[in-house]
Amino acid sequence: MTDGGRDRVTEVRCEPNRPATPALQFSEHLAGHISLALGPDGDFGAAAAIGRATNCCLSTNLTIAYADLPAVLADPSVQAAISGTIHAPLLSTEPLKVSSGTFVLLAPDPAHVETDHMLYRCDALASDGRQFRFEGFKVIRQGPATKAWRDTTTLFVTIHEVRGRGPVAECARGIIRVTLGDLRRLLGSIEILNVPKRQQQDRYRREFLSRFLGSLWPFFAGAIDEPGRFPVPTAKPRPVRESNGMAVDTVRWCDPAGAWHDDAPPGACSRLIRYQGGEKGPVMLAPGFAMSATSFALETNRPNLVSYLRDRGFDVWLFDYRAGIDLPSSWTQSTIDQIANIDWPRAVAEVRRMSRAPDVQALGHCVGSVSLMMTLLSGTPGIRSAICAQFTVHPMTSILNKTKALLHIGTAMADLGISRVRPDSPRHLSDVALDLAIRPIPMPRGERCGLAVCRWINAIFGCTHVHEQLDDATHNEIPTMFGVGNLTGLRHLILMLQRGRAVDAWGLNRYLPHVERLDLPIHFLAGTQNYIFHPSGTERTLEWLHSAHGSVKSSHNYSVNYLEGYGHLDAIIGRDASIDVFPDIAEHLEQYSLSSA
Repeated sequence: MTDGGRDRVTEVRCEPNRPATPALQFSEHLAGHISLALGPDGDFGAAAAIGRATNCCLSTNLTIAYADLPAVLADPSVQAAISGTIHAPLLSTEPLKVSSGTFVLLAPDPAHVETDHMLYRCDALASDGRQFRFEGFKVIRQGPATKAWRDTTTLFVTIHEVRGRGPVAECARGIIRVTLGDLRRLLGSIEILNVPKRQQQDRYRREFLSRFLGSLWPFFAGAIDEPGRFPVPTAKPRPVRESNGMAVDTVRWCDPAGAWHDDAPPGACSRLIRYQGGEKGPVMLAPGFAMSATSFALETNRPNLVSYLRDRGFDVWLFDYRAGIDLPSSWTQSTIDQIANIDWPRAVAEVRRMSRAPDVQALGHCVGSVSLMMTLLSGTPGIRSAICAQFTVHPMTSILNKTKALLHIGTAMADLGISRVRPDSPRHLSDVALDLAIRPIPMPRGERCGLAVCRWINAIFGCTHVHEQLDDATHNEIPTMFGVGNLTGLRHLILMLQRGRAVDAWGLNRYLPHVERLDLPIHFLAGTQNYIFHPSGTERTLEWLHSAHGSVKSSHNYSVNYLEGYGHLDAIIGRDASIDVFPDIAEHLEQYSLSSA
């Protein structure tokens, strides 16, 4: 389905002596209520409620006709023609007559995750010559099968008055619906045209209904459809991405002995990818656990964080530590201590050497964030300022994650013979056992998703994003951002959740006693809807820092932005992150850039 389908009007030309193309038409009646426009942000439900209270009814009797039935069977985004009448006493005492119109059975909404629209658009004339434009859409969104009736029978309507060549003016909006009786009449009205034999007509009718129901299957099939939606495991790491057309300048790989190479050595345990910018100095970006740093450079985000910072004069370095999914080391066991005490110091030193900069700025997301704070608390030199997103040294998590920690889920997986977890794992017995064990774990309230990897991530780590903040293309990239996660690192993270603070892999309070080493500018980012790490953890860390360093120094060094409506990862890859989040990141980095020093 393409956007072009929305503007395409199917045209069928019959050559002489050539059989006519099979066509289809049906009639649909909808009825409900509207009220005068409530403004550009007016709620459809509120408008319908006002219309109900004031008895402002709207009903339609529409005929929807496909001139090329085989075309719509192949592609539900093919347009049909609309004719009929619209009865809106609020606008005209006589029915409005539809002069032209189009209908699209299912058109994807690229701005929202796993969402299609049924689209109605038609122009109508009143008996006194006034012109109106009727626009409606049904929202088909992933969810339980019980939602299928509501989604497929509820039409959100906007009516505009067309005044010559001037701008159209919205005059009413509301909601109209198909009743069960209307649906029976709709099904009975389906006609197959240009097909003489009854048997062929019945076959085409069945194919059309099957195509429609088949298109709805991914939205409402739920767990039944889930096994086919796991990605196929990749045999080798993906190539390094360009970032919004910007070529990679340098890629450096670190071997277990600490030596850096231009090509990936056996057992590589760190990677640096450089997108060289201007003179404001190097900025290192570190991702979450069992992820790739290339998630900062998604092509579906325009701009993504890499291109946003590079365009503003920063020298951007993506940093994959040993748990990065594009590294051979991701298949080995490791702790967060090793990331903080080995990988970060090596990477910072290499970036300083390659860029010839006296020091760097660093942004860490999730485990990239807590390991950044841990490396600073360990005394790693050369980091001038930091941005810590979502996961601080005082993690506060959801009841679901607390329950998983109390149940010692890491030990349970070890007992199943599982040493690592991955969303695209082959169907071995232990993987099947894990899939069956996590299937009943619910998604957070309001989060509906048919992508199997999302449910897997939610079960193991927690839901990493508010779906409403993602567009569909980015949501479909989720499987490429997550991969194998080692059980030792996962158990270390669970231990931190149990203790409510950053501890070493043995549970020892090794880091927090050195709070004096955090005497540098640190900006915190916390999503108010973060299902994994609640903003209260960031608040606790800020209170700890203020208590240790005093109000004067703290007011200079520490700042925070609570990102309203954002969760965890969507603050980096969200549809509007470049508007809502990136300017805040850039502002901190600008304040402490080399050019401002």
